[in-house]
Amino acid sequence: MFGIPLMALRIAQGLSRKQLAEGICSETALRNYETGKCEPEKLCADALLQRLGKTADKYYIRLGDEEDELAKQRTWMQVSFVRGKIGVAEYAIVKYQNMKGTKDKLHRQFLALMRAELLRRKNAPLGEQKKMVLSGLFETLKKRELSRELLKIRVFHLLELFLLQRYAILLEQTGEKEEAVRWYEALLRRFEREKRERADRQKLYPLTAYHLASLQAKEGKYAQALPRIVQALELLRYSKIQNVMYIMLRELEFRVREGLGIPVTEQEREYLRCLKEMFGEDRAYLWENYYPVYLEPYLGSVNVMLRERRMLQGRTREKMVGNVCDTRTLERQEKNGSKPQKRVWKGLFEELGMSYLKYDGGIVASEYGDYRKYEEMLQAFDKKDVKNAQLRYGELAGKIDMEELTNRQFKKYWGAELRLLAGEISREERNAQFWEMLDWTMPPDNREKGFSCWLTTYEKEVLESLAWDCEGQEIEQLLPLLKRQLHRNFGAVEQTRSVDFYSKLLYCTARGYLRNGDIRRAEQYITLAIRQRAFQDWGLPWNRILFLRFQVEEKKLGLREKNKPPESDEAAFRWAKLAWASAREAEDVAMCDFMKGYFGKLYSCGEGYLD
Repeated sequence: MFGIPLMALRIAQGLSRKQLAEGICSETALRNYETGKCEPEKLCADALLQRLGKTADKYYIRLGDEEDELAKQRTWMQVSFVRGKIGVAEYAIVKYQNMKGTKDKLHRQFLALMRAELLRRKNAPLGEQKKMVLSGLFETLKKRELSRELLKIRVFHLLELFLLQRYAILLEQTGEKEEAVRWYEALLRRFEREKRERADRQKLYPLTAYHLASLQAKEGKYAQALPRIVQALELLRYSKIQNVMYIMLRELEFRVREGLGIPVTEQEREYLRCLKEMFGEDRAYLWENYYPVYLEPYLGSVNVMLRERRMLQGRTREKMVGNVCDTRTLERQEKNGSKPQKRVWKGLFEELGMSYLKYDGGIVASEYGDYRKYEEMLQAFDKKDVKNAQLRYGELAGKIDMEELTNRQFKKYWGAELRLLAGEISREERNAQFWEMLDWTMPPDNREKGFSCWLTTYEKEVLESLAWDCEGQEIEQLLPLLKRQLHRNFGAVEQTRSVDFYSKLLYCTARGYLRNGDIRRAEQYITLAIRQRAFQDWGLPWNRILFLRFQVEEKKLGLREKNKPPESDEAAFRWAKLAWASAREAEDVAMCDFMKGYFGKLYSCGEGYLD
């Protein structure tokens, strides 16, 4: 299989092939996918993973050019909606419908979801919207099956669940409130009981909880409404998501708490007011963006990566092919974008010293339990739980196949990061190991040019880690690399498909220029980061971006040198207040402590000024 043990995942979930494949593909096709005889198309692979409770948008995925163009067009539709360009989105829908490879049921289902959103944005009759939603559902469900009971027995993928969610909302809007409540409750029970990963629950739970809690609040059922609101907010806070949905839930929470006699403090109201200010009154179209979207991040073209890396290493086509294929085959693939056969793909990537896997999830393993250990290691690392993180790392490093480049990179990268966290090596020693790892895939004598290529999973991780806390001469070394990667091909679509990586590049570039004393460029890049974050539900948290914006403004005005209290210039301190509010709302204790220490040290004031 393409880097994911599909059969092991299915068996671990206790599902038959019939249950997993239902409405998506035939059981024969699924058997072929599980045994590696062939690979599923992108939307099909996503649907299978989602039905297994796995979040498909955390994998780094390499596609042939035709599939990549389809994925770009799917992203462009949603980018257009998010930015309020309804006419552009409508044109993109028509274009996608006429593209090669979009006649499959999953593509038709995606189109139905997009058309339903178009009708919603145009305030079309509710009956028309409902008809469109049902047409999408019936691509993979049988008409006679549509009932709440189905939620107890069938496994679903995200497109189906998004459409079911919209169906329930339309029931409410058309006056069938009692039936809508029953659907909301059934959906929430489903989201709560199934083993779906947190990233998918963040897309599914909050909107449904908001609608149900709103109806309950109108009927005075505050005690029933509050737990669901709290759970929805916890899901969003886990990933520092502060968007329109978060604001709507927080406002509803205030109303419900007041109904129960639970006081809402002025500080809480002020923090929420600051969050609303972040979206800006002049960008009203952003307030339409509270429905979940079908994200497809971390995508790249196999053919582009082959061409870029071949040229980076100074390899002619004749020197590349060897026993893999003939020169004309490689030339055709690079020019016309045809997807290489698996044997050819594998051979060419191995020639370049890269992993050939289609789906790269951080490690390559044959057992589902290994992926669980990997996730547990990441969670322990985030909590700075060194002992448990090192334990999981040791178990994996001693078991997974080191013939795979991804696994060798995993061992090198995380070995260095965990030893730094444990205090066993210095930051300089960790960074030296990172540069060694980059030499595996980038020629040292041409490394800077390598950062104009699409980067692999651990190349991105290394660049982020090196840039995150660089000092002195390191800044001079890293700024050109950051800028090369930023300016390679990040249009509106790629900014969305690489949202987390792109926002970190902007932030680190701005921070580098600030420390170098180039305030003009620092302001330019942090302004881009703020604009990027306004359109996305996730990525680098608001509080970090906003506080760096304050530091840029502070440097411009020379407040630090004048030793004035921060509120002495409202233009600068406004950004600090926004960052503080965002950190408090996200319950980001580390950021709050840092800000209190910062103001206490530089201005002899602390939390009092921020509150």
